[in-house]
Amino acid sequence: MKKEEIRKEFFKLRVRHHSYNQCRRILKAKYGYKITKRTLMRWVKRLNETEWDLKDKSTKPKTTHPKITKDMEDKVIRIKKKTRWGEHKISEFIKEISHASVYKILNKNSLTEKK
Repeated sequence: MKKEEIRKEFFKLRVRHHSYNQCRRILKAKYGYKITKRTLMRWVKRLNETEWDLKDKSTKPKTTHPKITKDMEDKVIRIKKKTRWGEHKISEFIKEISHASVYKILNKNSLTEKK
């Protein structure tokens, strides 16, 4: 049984004035769907606050971070070999890469100095 159908059954039970614990027991007995009281309360809150079609929210990330290309990597390596700057100074020079990414590139190519 799909989650939307189980949610629909839960709301039918709530309309008939069943408590959360009764709803939990009925859903487990009828459909074998074990659920917490907190989740049921979250469903009610979501239904009251938004226009919810009882489907799950998307798990797709809201932002995707750009990948470090080979050109960027080569640019960081060239700058390091030419200037001997550290990752902070290189990341200030190349705005599109963070200092952590620059450090990873330098470390991968054995261009970091041990203290």
